[in-house]
Amino acid sequence: MKNVLKNHLFLWRLCFKTCPGYMLYFLYDGFRYQGVIFIEHVLGINYVLKCAEFHEPFKKAFIYIGIILLVNILQIIPDGFFIHGWSFRAKPKIYKALKEKMYAKAAEIDLSCYDDPKYYNDFVLAVSESESSIDRFLTLCNNLVQGLTILFTTGVFYLVVDKTGILFVFVSFVFRFFISKAMNKVNVDTRVKINPKERKRNYVSRLFYLKDYAKELRLHPEVGASLSKEFEEADDEIMDIQRKVGTKLSLLEYLRTYIVDTFLLDGLYITYLVFSAAVLHTICYSDAVTLFNRTGSLRRGMATFADLIPSMHENSLYVDKIRAFLDYEVKIKADEGREVAKGPGEIVIDNLSFSYKEGGKKVLDNISLRVKPCERVAIVGYNGAGKTTLIKLLMRLYDPTEGSISYHGENIKEYKPRDYRHKIGVVFQDFQMYGARLSENVVMSNIEDKDYESLKKPITDALLNAGFEKRLKKLDKGLDTMVTTEFDEAGVDFSGGESQKIAISRAFYKDADILIMDEPSSALDPIAEYELNKAMESAAVGKTVFYISHRLSTTRDADRIIMLENGHIIEEGTHDSLIKMNGKYAEMWNAQAGKYAIS
Repeated sequence: MKNVLKNHLFLWRLCFKTCPGYMLYFLYDGFRYQGVIFIEHVLGINYVLKCAEFHEPFKKAFIYIGIILLVNILQIIPDGFFIHGWSFRAKPKIYKALKEKMYAKAAEIDLSCYDDPKYYNDFVLAVSESESSIDRFLTLCNNLVQGLTILFTTGVFYLVVDKTGILFVFVSFVFRFFISKAMNKVNVDTRVKINPKERKRNYVSRLFYLKDYAKELRLHPEVGASLSKEFEEADDEIMDIQRKVGTKLSLLEYLRTYIVDTFLLDGLYITYLVFSAAVLHTICYSDAVTLFNRTGSLRRGMATFADLIPSMHENSLYVDKIRAFLDYEVKIKADEGREVAKGPGEIVIDNLSFSYKEGGKKVLDNISLRVKPCERVAIVGYNGAGKTTLIKLLMRLYDPTEGSISYHGENIKEYKPRDYRHKIGVVFQDFQMYGARLSENVVMSNIEDKDYESLKKPITDALLNAGFEKRLKKLDKGLDTMVTTEFDEAGVDFSGGESQKIAISRAFYKDADILIMDEPSSALDPIAEYELNKAMESAAVGKTVFYISHRLSTTRDADRIIMLENGHIIEEGTHDSLIKMNGKYAEMWNAQAGKYAIS
């Protein structure tokens, strides 16, 4: 229970810090709403009935009804403003505050977290449930205030009119509380079981409507059939889980409805009221009618209050995942450490080993390498050799399992990762395009209007160096062209080769000390590849360059070539020396030699 309270206190602080006035009025509104109902439906009806039962002048009842009507009219005004004005503005602000926290955290959590399926499942659940958790919390707060108001006002009325009736209320409350707690536990357990199945179902759904997969699904209908089968299997698994808990939930709901509502309140309590008024004469008829009339509101209030703690437990399980995500201790902290010296420095990789899972297979095993400033190094090898993993470690997206990487004579762990990565310009093999202006896709940042004019030339130069000149001239809006049609129907979906050139221009624009090109020409035609190689030669002057490629035309002019196999360096040297060695590199080169007949 302590953790449940902490989780909801976390949400209260977030909501109150974001919209303090809204939260205070939100609580007051619950008290006001039930207070007015008590005055109307209990005191008002009781007073009017007593006037009739004891032959009081109707004028008294009329005045009382008039006062209640006036109070109702006056309280509608702030209520309408709160619901239709304040609430519509405040809730999105609270959603935004939590989402901003989560997105900021997502941008800094270790890349290794994405390799852990459990962590990733929890991350997806936390993001998807963030707004719902706030909605549930606000509902809980309102229900708490309303429930307390109902129980307090009704409790006082019962103490004054009929103390014995409290026993019926208490017994029904206890029954409802434990039954509701059991039902909520079943619901949460069901949600946790269903979540991985829903992820699979949603994944398959995306494949059918995303443009990226449209061509292949039409060319290979058997893939679509297979995916449809997986969707049906996931759907069947979800239905099977729901079917298993359905009977249990139905039984619990029957017990809750019958024992609490029908048997205790509608049955025994009403019988007791009639007996007390007609036989024992311990209460008057007007009080009996009022108490009977109040059982409906009492039942709803009691149901709300009895469900409160189980509902808090349920919501807490989701908030737990949100807090666990936000409280995750980042191992590689972006701004912790010292700044990196200016200019290219020597890179020393010493006895480096790495595995993605603790105790798992080593993807890299005892790698040692010394790279001089401004040296051009090509890293080659077949799929799964460890090339891209080595580059990820070099960028400190991961920390090595064993060994170290040094730059400018210092272990890169000593540097601020943000500052160190700023020294690196990189083209990833799996680069992405973003729904933003072309200029922003090059700069990889929002561009303020005041800075735009001064940035146009370096952005254009970067695109020209990447071989994008002809395509740029054909764009009506030039650098202002929206990339993708996600947010603008007039946007442009560039081809694979064009997108790759834009990705390459990012590295050229950055003017970093280290350039990393991970399969930079994989989507380019031979002529574009040749032009890119020439552009890279020019752009790489005064920089340390790493090429990772299957296409060896990109790597032949490197100062040194490193060949990896199964996480080990198996060959090292210049292109000519490795060809003379007639080993694995020569075998790979000869297999591709026909493509490079023109030298």
